Amino acid sequence: MEDPKFSFQGVLQKIKEYIDNTKELTILRVVGRVSDLVSGIITDGLFIIFCFFALLFLSISLGFYFGDLFDSNSLGFLTVTGIYILFILVLRIFKERIEKNLVNLSIRKFFKKWNESDDSK
Repeated sequence: MEDPKFSFQGVLQKIKEYIDNTKELTILRVVGRVSDLVSGIITDGLFIIFCFFALLFLSISLGFYFGDLFDSNSLGFLTVTGIYILFILVLRIFKERIEKNLVNLSIRKFFKKWNESDDSK
């Protein structure tokens, strides 16, 4: 009655192997995606920090430059402050449009990385 090539023990063993392999593959995928996320956060964080310091020193230099032009350091730094206030006003006016574009950009970047990690399977 029973086919000698077919055994329930063999099927159960294959099912256990499949479950173990699927579990390991899922763990490896999660680790891969988390490591991509963490490395992206670290590199983006370093980029933001370096941009901050570059902007800081550029602002100080620009303040001294305008100070030389106006023969008053306080007027030079006041001019730089005025420029930043103008930037703040422009950002405030176009806030919704900028936020919408940033959200779309971040979603595209996320799904691009997601698809790249899926393609590497």
